[in-house]
Formats: sequence, C-alpha cells, structure tokens
Amino acid sequence: LGISGLSNSGIHELGKTIFGLIKPITGAVTVKKTGSIIKNSRAALKNKIAYIPKNRDTEALFLRVSISENVAITAYEKLKKIFYISKKKQMSYAGNIIESMQIKCKDAKQNVMELSGGNKQKVVFGKWLGNDSEIFIMDCPTRGIDIGVKSAMYKLIDQMRKEKKAILLISEELPELIGMSDRILVMKDGIIQAEFKR
Repeated sequence: LGISGLSNSGIHELGKTIFGLIKPITGAVTVKKTGSIIKNSRAALKNKIAYIPKNRDTEALFLRVSISENVAITAYEKLKKIFYISKKKQMSYAGNIIESMQIKCKDAKQNVMELSGGNKQKVVFGKWLGNDSEIFIMDCPTRGIDIGVKSAMYKLIDQMRKEKKAILLISEELPELIGMSDRILVMKDGIIQAEFKR
C-alpha cells in the first residue's frame, strides 16, 4: 500500500501513528490478525511491526555504536539467554544480516557512522528483517541513497512482498509509488483524498 502526498500533508505522521510513536486523536490502530491495539512502539514491536523512518541518522540508528549492536536492538527476545545476551550469538546474528543484506563494512564491530548512506539503510532494513517482522512501515526508504543501492532496495521490497510481508510505503516521490505499489492512497491536509488501484 502506497501513501502519497506532499511533505506537510500528514503522510509522515501517519507512519509514526501506526507504529505507536504518536497517539491518535481519535480511533485506534489495530492489528487485524491478532486484534491487538497498538498504543506504543513496544506493542508494535511485539506484534512484528517494523518502522523505517524518513530520517535514518536521527531516528533509526545509533551512529556511535557498532553494526552488531544496531541490528540486535530489535532482537533481544530472540537473542537472550535467560537474563543476558550472548556476545557470541549477537555477533553471529549480525554476521548473518551483514551477509544477507550485502552490507559493505570491515566487520560487525564497525561503527555505523563510518558507513555510506546506502549501507546505513541496509542496516536499518536488516535489523527488522532479522527480527522476523511481518508488517513494514517504510517512510521514504530510498531517500539519500545512490541509484545502485536504490535498485537493490526495490528488489528487496518486491521480494518481501512476494513473501507475503505487509508493506506500507510512504513516499513523496510519485514514480517510486507507481512503480512499487498495488494500491495508492493520496493524502492532503491530513485526510485521505483519493485511492488509485494498480
């Protein structure tokens, strides 16, 4: 599902509201499969909802820590041994994500701030894919990355769709939405104004 609109139309706030970062003024965000109500990001995480924000460096990553710590942040339940996280298990987990996402880096211990924009975005995607998320809210997921990585991201998103992952693609770029979406909702002034089917 694509969400289209200008930057100040409410599209970015919609993504944050669905993930539980902004409280809705009216109504509620409900996961159809389980009936769970998403009141905060903790509930979203528990219900396998992933959020890839527009501002990667300030909202999605801890720049001054390693790739390993960044990808493990959403997978503590998966990695923990009773009351602690095994460093060996964490490094192995990070290594698998680096390999599957083809992240160009020295190793899993490298600080995220040293990576290129495209590789940073791969870390963001990797931390949610490694967590076995089923619903993805993607806010401008190809913003600020070069054409080669952008093409790889589109292929990845298409593969996720084929794997029956639910994807909410928020973008200010209409060609991106037309190319990727099965259905597009257009927002203006915080209201859905139109719907276009593929």
